[in-house]
Amino acid sequence: MSYVQDKTKTEILNELAGTAHPGSQIHEQQKAGIIVRCTEDIQVSLEKQTNATRKVNNSLEQLNLRIDSLEKSFQESSNSSSKVALSLNWLTGALVLVGIAQVAIAYFK
Repeated sequence: MSYVQDKTKTEILNELAGTAHPGSQIHEQQKAGIIVRCTEDIQVSLEKQTNATRKVNNSLEQLNLRIDSLEKSFQESSNSSSKVALSLNWLTGALVLVGIAQVAIAYFK
């Protein structure tokens, strides 16, 4: 007959402290039962931790993909901004030439 079957750790510990005699068959079953229950709890906790770690890892991978996308967008924006700045410089140069031409025309009239 098993003295630990279908009992929780707390129940086994209470009986171990109250009734078992060290070295007896009951005592050894109770010690083994506690070890098994604790091992099961550790296994369940490790599985939960593994699942949580996987979720965090997946979230980090998604964040990295979004950061890469943002970096590409910033690079494209920077390239576009450079092109606009160059175009504005050319336009400014052209307007200066038009202004000089108007001054020259007005002067020579």
